[in-house]
Amino acid sequence: MILATAHGDRESFAAFDTSTPIPRPSQWGGVASHAGKRVDFAGAAGLPAFLRGVRLVCETAAQMPPMVFRGEGREARPEPQAPQLELLRRPNSDQARFQLYAWWFASMIRGNAYILKVKVRREVRALYALHPACVTPKYDAAEPTFEIRQSPMGPIKATYGRDRVIHIPGILVDHPFIGCSVVEAHRNGIGTQLAREEFEGRYLANDGTPGVVLKHPGNQSEEQRLAIRESYQARHSGSANAGRPAVMWGGWELETIAATLDDAQFIEQKRFGLREIALMLGVPPGLLGDPEAPGADDPEKENMRFLTYGLSPWMSRFEQGLAADPDLFPDPELTVELDPRQLLRSAMQTRFTAWREARQGGWITANEIRAEEGREPVEGGDELQQTPVGGAPNKQEAAQPTAQTFNIDARSEPAKVEITNEAPQAPKVEMNPEIVVPAPVVNNTVQAARAPEVHVPAPVVNVEAPNVEVSPKVELSTGSRTISVKRDRKGNVTQYRQES
Repeated sequence: MILATAHGDRESFAAFDTSTPIPRPSQWGGVASHAGKRVDFAGAAGLPAFLRGVRLVCETAAQMPPMVFRGEGREARPEPQAPQLELLRRPNSDQARFQLYAWWFASMIRGNAYILKVKVRREVRALYALHPACVTPKYDAAEPTFEIRQSPMGPIKATYGRDRVIHIPGILVDHPFIGCSVVEAHRNGIGTQLAREEFEGRYLANDGTPGVVLKHPGNQSEEQRLAIRESYQARHSGSANAGRPAVMWGGWELETIAATLDDAQFIEQKRFGLREIALMLGVPPGLLGDPEAPGADDPEKENMRFLTYGLSPWMSRFEQGLAADPDLFPDPELTVELDPRQLLRSAMQTRFTAWREARQGGWITANEIRAEEGREPVEGGDELQQTPVGGAPNKQEAAQPTAQTFNIDARSEPAKVEITNEAPQAPKVEMNPEIVVPAPVVNNTVQAARAPEVHVPAPVVNVEAPNVEVSPKVELSTGSRTISVKRDRKGNVTQYRQES
């Protein structure tokens, strides 16, 4: 049976199939709004800001690769070998993952997303999208069922349960299991904007001139009134007739109605409408093209706000809806998440500064950084930096640098050389004279030293550092040792003693 409606002919199957009732008037082209416009998803998508916001949510989420984790929160660990990953990354052989994920997110915005599972020997092998307008969920029984139709008003083709259909509801407003469409929830705001768009279009179609009233002092017949009105419209309406002069005769007068788009503040109203749509979808107004929106000049903060307040709720619905299906995830410890790192990818200079600090901090390797940047690993790039720049070492404390001091008393008989380990300090000259020398490169070999040849100038108040030449060079490793050499008056060594 065909029903003639204001929105065209509608086919009804009620006369032949009792499972499909005759559609109510509220179903003829959407839901009514205060502005008198009937609003549906296709009509709302005609608003550029609304379609842009829907695309931002759906297409941004569709770009995020799915990942499978074991556990939740800080205990979550990635499972790169999980069998679900292959199915989630390529749900079926007919569509790309981006297309399917974008459709599922758009379906949630429309109210409910439905995923058809294709099983082979009780194992899910493919996932397909169902049109939300062609699925009727039934939650009035012990087990929910889903009536599948070929078209929104067509007969029921099949009835499935949860073993074949995954149901992911959108915003829950008036039903605990069935989602509500964003368009239906905000029908008055969207209807007002659609009415404004229609008024603006009709205004411009009428050449952008104000409305007019044709007046006549006499009592004209209906035919005369219709003739003069149609004659004026045919000659002056439409942008192609803009600027054509009007000629009035027979006592007719032309009176204009003063109303312009500038007086109606259409530009400000369009900006207000854009911000309203941003509120409906949880998208920052700057991402919809509002140059005066706060934060529009900082893309990184805008992306963070978009992820936190706009995308995350939709992502959580999708992720938890998939993880709750016992056929996809029989192990309750496994969960699925969409990876948002690409969205949070900052500017190159900021990113490289963060990588450098992480590398020098000793908690990330060079190959991990290269993997994040999409580059191949390099040899030796899996080692953490042991001693971070500007910080303490990671595994063991570094030994404190030491120096050895040689105290040589040239006036004593016998000559005495004392060697001690201490922190390095600047050389100094004492009056005895006692010379402090920084630690040389030492080893474990100790050689007997000849009596040093010391040239000491005559003592004055300001004593210059004496030129001490020691040969052979004494090399010691660690510890404190005293070497005593005793000579007779002729310079012969009579006694040599080493104490440690």
